[in-house]
Amino acid sequence: MKISPRYILPNLFTAGSIFLGVMAIFMAHKGLVQADSKAFTTACWYILFSMVLDGLDGRVARLTNTASKFGVEFDSLADIVAFGVAPAVLLYFYVGHDYGRYGVAISGLFVVLGAIRLARFNITTNVETNSFIGLPIPSAAAIVCLWIIVVEHQKVSFFGWIEFLRTNTYVFLIFAFFIAILMVSNIRYPSFKKVQWNLKYFIVLLIALAFVIAQPSLALCVLLSAYIIYGVIRWIFIVLFRITMKKKDIEEIKGDNGERKE
Repeated sequence: MKISPRYILPNLFTAGSIFLGVMAIFMAHKGLVQADSKAFTTACWYILFSMVLDGLDGRVARLTNTASKFGVEFDSLADIVAFGVAPAVLLYFYVGHDYGRYGVAISGLFVVLGAIRLARFNITTNVETNSFIGLPIPSAAAIVCLWIIVVEHQKVSFFGWIEFLRTNTYVFLIFAFFIAILMVSNIRYPSFKKVQWNLKYFIVLLIALAFVIAQPSLALCVLLSAYIIYGVIRWIFIVLFRITMKKKDIEEIKGDNGERKE
């Protein structure tokens, strides 16, 4: 199969994303064997940089007019390696191996549900929308990595929460299980693809960037955690609103039936 040289560039970004995911697995294994916390955080950063490359490949393809079905399939395979297998192996080597079959089950489930998330996205996405159905797999991988980095190297106590995570590592497995479920849920998350930028959004972006420059890992962890929590809270309010409206409709129907009988 002949490939035009123009198509190489975006696929190089995708290949780089896979390579960083594999490097993250190697570094996580080094962290386990040598009990080296720096190796674990390096593995986390590899996955986060892989996320950057994953975001660039599609944009480069659109800018160079080299989008193709091959690129779409290649990108999907890259995602399952970099954001499914790599963070799951990292999670297992970091804390999962201490909890036997529970660690194996949750780490494996993270990969399987991530693959389901990608498959559902591939067959349901025809046009760009303002939201994702379910938490995107790159975001799921990123939040697991960011929490590991913060717990390992953040000196701020946050009312003892970080110290609690350091001494109760099983919380990471519970957290990863919750994140995995969010990937295949029907909770909607903003995609920011069609945001109408104005001065207000620009100022908010500048403040966020300043926060990131001052405390990169902590800022990214807080922002992404807020993004995930926002989706859950919004879903809860929508469900409660629908239940309330349904009860009102039932009461109105009963009231109308009572009036007719009289």
